[in-house]
Amino acid sequence: MCFRVGITLLILVWDLATANAQMCLDDTIRVEEVTVYSTFRQLHSIGTSLIKIDSLKLKNFEGQSLTELLQSSGVNVRSYGVGGLGTIALRGGGSSHTAVVWNGISLQSPMNGGVSLSQLPVNLFSSVSVQHGGNGTIYGSGAVSGIVVLENGGLLSQPNNIKAALLYGDGNTMGLTASGKVGNAKRALAIKYSGTSADNDFEFINTYKYGSPRERISNAQANLHGLLADAAIRFGQNTLWSLSGWFTHNDKNVQTLMSSSMPSQANQVDNNFAIASNLTIDFSLFSFKLRNAFINGDNRFNDPVAGINSLNAYKQIVNEIEAKRPLLGFQELVAGLGYTIDLASSQSYTQNALRNRLSAYTSLVNRLLNKKLTLVLSVRDELVDGSLIPLVYSSGLEYRMVNSFRLKASAASSFRLPTLNDLYWASTAYAVGNPDLKPEHGWNADFGFDYMANIYNISLKISNAYFISELNEWIVWLPDTYDNNRWKPNNLSRGKSQGVENFLNLSVALLPFTIKADLSYTYTKSKIFDSGSYTGKPMIYIPKHRVGATLSLVYRHFSFIYSHSFTSERYTDELNTLPYFNLGDVLVGYSFPVLGSKLKLSVGINNVWNEQYQLVRNYAMPLRNGFIRLSVEFQTKSTK
Repeated sequence: MCFRVGITLLILVWDLATANAQMCLDDTIRVEEVTVYSTFRQLHSIGTSLIKIDSLKLKNFEGQSLTELLQSSGVNVRSYGVGGLGTIALRGGGSSHTAVVWNGISLQSPMNGGVSLSQLPVNLFSSVSVQHGGNGTIYGSGAVSGIVVLENGGLLSQPNNIKAALLYGDGNTMGLTASGKVGNAKRALAIKYSGTSADNDFEFINTYKYGSPRERISNAQANLHGLLADAAIRFGQNTLWSLSGWFTHNDKNVQTLMSSSMPSQANQVDNNFAIASNLTIDFSLFSFKLRNAFINGDNRFNDPVAGINSLNAYKQIVNEIEAKRPLLGFQELVAGLGYTIDLASSQSYTQNALRNRLSAYTSLVNRLLNKKLTLVLSVRDELVDGSLIPLVYSSGLEYRMVNSFRLKASAASSFRLPTLNDLYWASTAYAVGNPDLKPEHGWNADFGFDYMANIYNISLKISNAYFISELNEWIVWLPDTYDNNRWKPNNLSRGKSQGVENFLNLSVALLPFTIKADLSYTYTKSKIFDSGSYTGKPMIYIPKHRVGATLSLVYRHFSFIYSHSFTSERYTDELNTLPYFNLGDVLVGYSFPVLGSKLKLSVGINNVWNEQYQLVRNYAMPLRNGFIRLSVEFQTKSTK
């Protein structure tokens, strides 16, 4: 078993050694400036469907969370009420099967394997992308069905600026966002803040009560605050160091279920802190990156009616070293080592949990046929608390037939470690953990094409992909008939998914008009097996059809944006389903200069068609509601 890790480490050592030797021979070569190459994770997404959300949409969703942003972008999101837990589900996977990565660091909780998107304000991040399809060799545990990539990069090239915005909307929603950046081409500092307070007492139609009366959501008050600091320093011509840290505080009442006759009194407070350091050194023949991170999260849940008052906390320490080296003029070799420590404590655990993970990975990129064909082969191995997990691999292909048409394909294996909740849950009369769980493991494959055309003032991109995936040893909590029917996790289920994904982006510039249109359609056929009475049924909360469309029009200082989404019927268990629904949102804005700054007034209407819908069964979502936002921006012309 150790042979597998040894081979991977040998490649890394050989790579660095040969690079140093050639540097001694060619020490007259000088690099004019540092090339901040893409991380191993970004560089090796070749052949996959990676959708980057444009900067205009990011700006329009300032003051909101990633839940609302991704939901409007054609992504399947589960939301447990207004401002409640929000998770993403891609290609038939669960909430713990889509990795959320910030500046190369996974944010998935080691306790439950998930990330609540509702606790991440949009304006804290400069870039948001969604990769459809998992890749365990790149992102490690949890990257089974997809990856959300969050970044704070390019700080040195951004102009100095000061921005602020105020928001007020229905449900007594009040929000403030502010940011500022100062610096030059060698050093810079940016600060971002987002704060939202809301009663969230929106109207809804209660279909769980006789006559479907119109009611108001209760006990859904929320206060969310987020702060991010981002710094970057360039040393000389070949070294760049960046340091980013953010903190979020979310005080949220857990809203009353639609079927409940008594108002909820439950409250949940979440505090999350993360800091990441990235050091990049670029030599003439190889590049080197050192990544370190510390993540801390705690959660306190209090429900006086149920007599629950629990505190759960975890810490993660992440260290990674990575190197990239060109070979033979048409190849690039990337290799790296990683070491992660997971620590967690909970009143529901048998003991404080500690997990050590040592990983080694290597990847080779080949650019052939005059760079028309790009091939990627990757492999990763991990040692978890002294035990090797199954070896995982990935491969990707992109072939540029002509400048506007590109074929792409990928195949990858993936895995997900049991969460600390799965392993360490204390033995009670109702539930018990299982320290003998195996990691989930699976594979996925994609095949598709990209078409890009630029004709005069028209830009068009069409992306299409067929995908198929399978996940084995799926960890499921079920009553154990051999253990007094106590709930216990076991490796029971098996899931299969296949479908197609289609994306279209159109931009037309007919000055003074600019028109943009985005359209997405996803068809997913997913079933779960070896799961008792649910065997052969569609996976829960996975719609077979999902459509998203956005149309934006800009005329001089005026802007108009309409977003529409359609979600088909979804199973919530083996017997019940939630009906299909359509959602439409409208945003109208007008900007004008005042005293050297730019002011913009925006008015928005959410759920403009007054649709009655639920994202998660028994959790009400609001009918038509609106908001108004005033933003101001002062920007310099240069960072020099």
